[in-house]
Amino acid sequence: MNDNLLKIALEILKDEASGDTKAAAEKMHLDDYSMTWMYRSKSDLFPSVSGDVVRESMDDVYTIKGRVYEIINHAQGDDVVFIEMIESYPDEKSGKEFRTPITLVLKFKDGKIITGRHYTDPQLSYEYLSKETIYSALKQRPMFSIDMNGTRDS
Repeated sequence: MNDNLLKIALEILKDEASGDTKAAAEKMHLDDYSMTWMYRSKSDLFPSVSGDVVRESMDDVYTIKGRVYEIINHAQGDDVVFIEMIESYPDEKSGKEFRTPITLVLKFKDGKIITGRHYTDPQLSYEYLSKETIYSALKQRPMFSIDMNGTRDS
């Protein structure tokens, strides 16, 4: 088992929080990469992006300021990393905090991420849930957080 995979998975979250698309791209098989959200959007069941759409959308996603990932649990297999986390970032319109519990599954090939899956209910973001509300549901607090400045204890 490659113990480096969890490190890479956590580093790409830091890359996203800090807006570093170049560093993130180095951790991905961009030509073959795909991300799938495991829910129904208004128009799609299990919306997914791959190929050039990933490259184009990285610039939009990685520009969100104030993103924080609170890591609840993580596990690793031979070529996969699972991360249970809370993603939060400010709503530019209201100033309130979007906060969403997510389980992220990242599959690796040759030490780089080839696919990702987000398991979440995106409607929870629009409820502007407090940290305490989510911690209560999870029955635990985060192990640590990742933001634009790196990793810090919670």
